[in-house]
Amino acid sequence: MLLVLGTTVWAQTNNVRKNVRQGNRQYSKEKYDEAETRYRKALSYDSTYYKSQYNLGNAMYRQKNYSEAAGYYEKALQNTNLTKSQRAQAYHNMGNSHLQAGLQDTQNGMQQFQKAVNSYQEALKLDPKNNDTRYNYSYAKKLLQQAQQQQQQNGQNQDQQNKDQQNKDQQNQQNKDQQNQQSQDQQNKDQQQQNQQQQSQGQQGQDKQQSQDRKQDQKKEDAERLLEAVKNNEKNTMKEHQKQIKVGQATRIEKDW
Repeated sequence: MLLVLGTTVWAQTNNVRKNVRQGNRQYSKEKYDEAETRYRKALSYDSTYYKSQYNLGNAMYRQKNYSEAAGYYEKALQNTNLTKSQRAQAYHNMGNSHLQAGLQDTQNGMQQFQKAVNSYQEALKLDPKNNDTRYNYSYAKKLLQQAQQQQQQNGQNQDQQNKDQQNKDQQNQQNKDQQNQQSQDQQNKDQQQQNQQQQSQGQQGQDKQQSQDRKQDQKKEDAERLLEAVKNNEKNTMKEHQKQIKVGQATRIEKDW
């Protein structure tokens, strides 16, 4: 059993290293997609082998899959067997991956630039004399500062836009309220004019009715005066006639025809 187990482990290790070597040859020929295939094959035999992880990160970086490349560098750094130099190189490459990812993704660039700065800082702790890492660290810090300033400016612009929109909404509401008030005032004015017109028409009708009533009363009074005058005239005539009878005056008789 020990012999069989030992042979199996050796064969697995051999397959891992064989695929890594083949991947390295494809990588040197700039056939990064074929190199990726070999490195993934090696990881299928041993998913914790740091060389497969690190080299696959390089292949993904060359294919501009920066976020995925950073993930494989991070996995390689979890291995405690890495030398100080290897860890510095992995942090350096992970910083490059985050830097390139930030340049690609303008919306989340600030977060990526911050990760790049952190990665370069770790690399410089392990290899402080590496000029490439020091230069990239300064460049990443500059991009991070620009992204922070841009975010602050965008925030101020957004605040100003929100304030302008609030003022605009408030002005629109005031205009709407003013229009409603004007409409209400016009309705009240129209109603008042209508009431005045109705009152005027009612007064005119009342005046007309009173005038007609006065005319009717006048006619009635005139008729009564006329009737009274007739009665008085008849009385006077009767008195005169009776007076003539008493004194013996003859009544004139017309001749017959």
